[in-house]
Amino acid sequence: MNEKLIKAVKADLVPSLGVTEPGAIAYAAACAARALGGEISAVTVGLNSCIYKNSFTCAVPGTDGMGCALAAALGAVMGDPEKKLMATEGANACGVQKAKLLVERGLAKAELEAVSPEVFIRAAVTGENGSACAVVRGRHDRLVSLTVNGKELVPERAPQDEAEEEFSVSSASFGEILDCVETAEGIGFTEEAVKMDLALFEEGRRSGLIPLTLARHGSGRPSSVKDRADLITAGAIEARVRGAAAPAMAITGSGSHGILCTLPVHETAAYYGISGAERQRALLLSMLVTKYIKELSGLLSTACGCVLAGGTGAALGIAYLMAKKGVGTGRPASREELERILFDTLDSMAASVTGMICHGGNTGCSLKAAVGVDMAFAAAEMAVRGAGAESEHGILGDTPEETMRNMGAVARGMLPAENTILEIMRRKSEKGSV
Repeated sequence: MNEKLIKAVKADLVPSLGVTEPGAIAYAAACAARALGGEISAVTVGLNSCIYKNSFTCAVPGTDGMGCALAAALGAVMGDPEKKLMATEGANACGVQKAKLLVERGLAKAELEAVSPEVFIRAAVTGENGSACAVVRGRHDRLVSLTVNGKELVPERAPQDEAEEEFSVSSASFGEILDCVETAEGIGFTEEAVKMDLALFEEGRRSGLIPLTLARHGSGRPSSVKDRADLITAGAIEARVRGAAAPAMAITGSGSHGILCTLPVHETAAYYGISGAERQRALLLSMLVTKYIKELSGLLSTACGCVLAGGTGAALGIAYLMAKKGVGTGRPASREELERILFDTLDSMAASVTGMICHGGNTGCSLKAAVGVDMAFAAAEMAVRGAGAESEHGILGDTPEETMRNMGAVARGMLPAENTILEIMRRKSEKGSV
């Protein structure tokens, strides 16, 4: 089981430039354009609601613009599909200008195809060599179909075939996950995610792209571990949504999830002087819990998966470190005590942050991340002192697995609210607000 769980996490960690959804749009358009070759004259992307919503007013890295159409145009005119979610890395002035002209002339368009929580992008390009179409589905970097002038180069695969390709972390018991965390070897890759996300924070601070975060904290370094974790976590996410020229390490298709599930754990480990394998185990636990919840809630959702999954993962990673350090007791927790602490932490997160909405990739993501960081520390601190939300209430379960299933069920059940969010966005477009 250890090998399967670790492989699932490693395979899911992917560098992503900017918010993942515009990156995925650019990747799909780049796949179609590269296959067609020659000068591209128009591009249209058909999107499901979550991709459309998340890209609606999201900055496109390398430009001073935002939105689905610009991401598609930039991917079509100069994207490198081999870089996947980094397809527009190194965008030059000439390419950006060509992309902007396609948008201004109405030759780059984004259309809403369906209201659904799954990843779906259909990118159709036309140019001097004819037409091509690429379909990305199931995950942000999974090309499932590619046709050029009606000829299939990559035949489309059925959703059930895609699902069978990967091991589901949520098929494991919580005990098996904890066994993996406690015994796994060769998990230094978790530190690579931290390094990338810290570099993104520093790029955001250097480039002046974290004004909301600095407005909360000022220019100095906060004194408490929670506030320091908030600064680097919310700052990295704010930099990302504002289009910083540095990647995040995405997990479950989201750089913000990756940032939130790693940086608070990293900061906690630094505060307690914990390094090496123990810190890596806490990071691995956070990543596994994040994936577990996301598999149950859906890769994309009307719920804020960043806080629901990434924030909960971070909370358990923080609680793990505190339990190992003996916070609240003065001695390291036993296995039985550790399981109780982690379950209490999980229940407190489920009782508090479940139901927060996602209204696209924007600066509000950094504010919601701050809420997630605050609650993650509160849940962990309560748990090591023997307190947590009681499982007989509301959506909380009798086991960690049941609580996480219920969190996922609530997130999926929020899909009807997607129409309301999209209608608000439509009205903003009609008013010319965006």
